Amino acid sequence: MFLGNGLPDAIYLELWDIMFYTSRSLLRMFAAIVISYAFGIFYGVAAARSRRGELILMPILDILQSVPILGFFPAAIFFFAAVFQESWIGIELAAVFLIFTSQAWNIAFAVYESVSAIPLDLEEAASSLHLKGLAKLRCLILPACIPKMVYNGMMSWAGGWYFLVAAEMITLGSRTYSLPGIGRYLAEATYSGNYQETIWGLASLILTILTIDLLFWRPLRGYAELFRYESVSAEQMTHHTLFHASRFAWLKSRLVPTALMGRVAHLSSLSTSLEPVAGSMRHVARKPGELLAKHSKLIICILTSVIVVATLASTVPQILRHTPSLQALYEELFQSQDVASEIGLIPAALGSSIARLFIAYLLSIAWTLPLAVRIAGSRKTFGAAVFAMQVLASIPATAVFPIIILATMKLPGGLQLTSIILTMTGMQWYLLFNLLGGVRSIPSDLLEASQTYRLKGFEKWRKLVIPAILPSFITGSITAWGGGWNALVVSEYIVFGRETVAVLGIGALLDKAAYNLGSVGLLFVNIAVMVVTIVTINRLLWRRSYHLVLSKYRMDY
Repeated sequence: MFLGNGLPDAIYLELWDIMFYTSRSLLRMFAAIVISYAFGIFYGVAAARSRRGELILMPILDILQSVPILGFFPAAIFFFAAVFQESWIGIELAAVFLIFTSQAWNIAFAVYESVSAIPLDLEEAASSLHLKGLAKLRCLILPACIPKMVYNGMMSWAGGWYFLVAAEMITLGSRTYSLPGIGRYLAEATYSGNYQETIWGLASLILTILTIDLLFWRPLRGYAELFRYESVSAEQMTHHTLFHASRFAWLKSRLVPTALMGRVAHLSSLSTSLEPVAGSMRHVARKPGELLAKHSKLIICILTSVIVVATLASTVPQILRHTPSLQALYEELFQSQDVASEIGLIPAALGSSIARLFIAYLLSIAWTLPLAVRIAGSRKTFGAAVFAMQVLASIPATAVFPIIILATMKLPGGLQLTSIILTMTGMQWYLLFNLLGGVRSIPSDLLEASQTYRLKGFEKWRKLVIPAILPSFITGSITAWGGGWNALVVSEYIVFGRETVAVLGIGALLDKAAYNLGSVGLLFVNIAVMVVTIVTINRLLWRRSYHLVLSKYRMDY
């Protein structure tokens, strides 16, 4: 049977369903990325501008980014589903929250790095101009963050697609909450072995990524070029960059106040006759502004406290009704033989997972570092190459796993090699996009100086490229390891067709706790072990490396 458009009715209905699913997923993605940017800017700036804030906020961020998306399932179910009594609004909010957890931490790290790396001469210039509060945020801090926010935002956007399946199919034991979306569609098609529908879903996903890249990310990449640290004149800017930047001229007028101040000066010169009235109006308007500026921190604390107390008062009773008691958790952990045997495997599983992560990390560096330098150095192919990388990073894990499994299962190493390669899919893109942002942020005058002194090959890498991108490399490494811990839940416990294969690892134990046993206690124990391990690694290795690199290779003039 054919419909009026000439397509068989089955294919037409299938395409209509795919369009509907994609649009629903896209709305969730946009809601999550907006919230992620708001959170990332606030959190990253607060951590970077205050030594006390850094000591408190960065360990919390380490913990949050170390918790895999499965670890947020209980929070999503107990909070959103319980508060909204399992209505569709609660499940939708839970899905947006889970997508947010795969996007926000990367953006927060990017903002923290950007603010921490602001050159001292710009800080001194802002101080000499008496820029404080919102004026300093608008004229100095946000412009400094834009390049990294764009490139890390692209990675966060791709990460949201990558974990979309888990966000649209929330499962904890016998309870499953599903939502219409392209992630759920791809998962059901892959799990059932219907590869025709999988191809249809992937085609829709790639088309969506292409559209968003052309309309959103590509202009933002061009706009980000305006905020590189340069000592060249504005006339040297390429036409290509100005073309993309013109699309965001309204944003530039808010971040760079020169044009706005010029208009104000022009208007004031034309209205000298109204100066007495204007002066009195400024005097009247200045007092509330000074009062708010003086007590802004107190007002923010009071409003935050009121919101937190109101939220807790309305939600805690609902959450407690759905939360197991301490006695029930104790019985579950220590009196259930299945759970007790899983707990005994945690030390060996943790060691196996760390070994896989380290191997996957080294393999990821081996190809992302040279590729990022090559892509960022070519203006002609940069846009197409970045889009191709974004498509590959955005493909949900379940859609590519069958291909990787079939290609690697019979190779030496078998399932262990397969698990390492699957873990790389959650690590390598964080490195690549952070390195791309780092290479693109190298000032043009340094590149011209390297050409003048004829630096090539190894000497150019040693004296220019490596020192310039080291802060971005450390940030990429931190987020890559966080992404790798998240990827363990899909790389160590693999559903292939209707069969399940697993290797010993902390990610596999998390999957068993969530999907097979439905044990909230075991889930929390595994997550606690992961959190302690990751925070320890970050504190002892990555944080020290970051501060060392930032103090030695900061872009000061």
